[in-house]
Amino acid sequence: MISPVHLWVAQKTGLERNLNPYKLAIWQRERLKAVIDYAAKNTRFYNGKIDPSMQLEDLPFTLPSDIANNPYAFLAIPQNSVTRVTTLANSGTTSLKKRIFFSQSDLERTKEFFSVGMSTMVSKGDKVQILISNRTENSLGSLLQESLSRIGVPAEISKSLRNVTEALEVSKDADCLVGMPAELLYMSRIAPEMRPKSVLLAADIAPQAIIKSIKKTWKCNVFCHYGHTEFGYGIAVNCDESDELHLRDAHNILEIIDIKTQEPALPGEVGEIVITTLWNEAMPLIRYKTGNISRLIAQPCKCGSNLHRMGNVEGRIADNIAIAKGKVLNIIQLDEILFTCNFVRGFNASVSNYRGKTALHLTIDATQRIDPTILEPITPNEVDIDINYGAADPFTNRRKRRLSVK
Repeated sequence: MISPVHLWVAQKTGLERNLNPYKLAIWQRERLKAVIDYAAKNTRFYNGKIDPSMQLEDLPFTLPSDIANNPYAFLAIPQNSVTRVTTLANSGTTSLKKRIFFSQSDLERTKEFFSVGMSTMVSKGDKVQILISNRTENSLGSLLQESLSRIGVPAEISKSLRNVTEALEVSKDADCLVGMPAELLYMSRIAPEMRPKSVLLAADIAPQAIIKSIKKTWKCNVFCHYGHTEFGYGIAVNCDESDELHLRDAHNILEIIDIKTQEPALPGEVGEIVITTLWNEAMPLIRYKTGNISRLIAQPCKCGSNLHRMGNVEGRIADNIAIAKGKVLNIIQLDEILFTCNFVRGFNASVSNYRGKTALHLTIDATQRIDPTILEPITPNEVDIDINYGAADPFTNRRKRRLSVK
């Protein structure tokens, strides 16, 4: 069955049965002219920097630090027309906070996309347990809950969860669980007898080892969502037939940019995800660099969609930590190795450097000890490996997973 996202893009663009990558690109470029004009006229940041005659590839990049340094320079509507403001920690080197603005129309577009994306994995009458966000009005959780109600699917947003026991208790009767990858993996290895119909991994990067393990343990469909607050949360979600993600093409233009050359990467080549919003009213963003790494998939999907898709997110540029001999290490590399061990429920990791000696410190929550040699492919001999065993319940310290530096 063709992805609901493909059908939605066909309807929103007006291309219907004529939808294909070539015609979609033409439609997006025409819409881009209006976006450039709107941003140049209504924001201080883009005023004088861009004009509708410019091609996408010639437009300057926008950085997260640009928003952190002066978020109000991006605001395109009066402040009294802003419906929601979200403050985020900047992912770059600055300690400044990013403030993201939404109009009511921006939030409505998010709910529309969520309804479409969730229809891939739930049916009318299913019960969804949302294990991320909170119940605050217009929060990610509440937007998702409302979007599900529009397709006849009741959803409950969990209260603040303090440990895996509480998470399992609220999830035991759910048909679909929405949560962070490492948290849901931990739940599946604590309670392998659970049988949700589907799982949506969101709010953090989902390594293949986690996806495969949850599928095998809970014997359910596992879906991945990619999103950013800056773009109204939702950007892409996969379908039943493939792990690659169908894009929110009617609302955004996605590029993959070569990290070294800063030029568009060819399909299949790895690069940084760059997004241009096509309808954001409160805060239009042009060629915004996300810092996340993926690749563009040009081959048609098995579901029947002929549009380009996005591969799974493969990491964050800022998360790579230099260790030795020009090598870098990040949390995704560790996840892909350690979570293939079905007795490892979770782990915390950090790197230290003392007097020129690098060490990787691991606290592993497991039912048996690992063989340290499995880490050899990603850790040179010059790196000491310090392994301890103990609790690593991700619900006790809820955040995006990163390899910390001591």
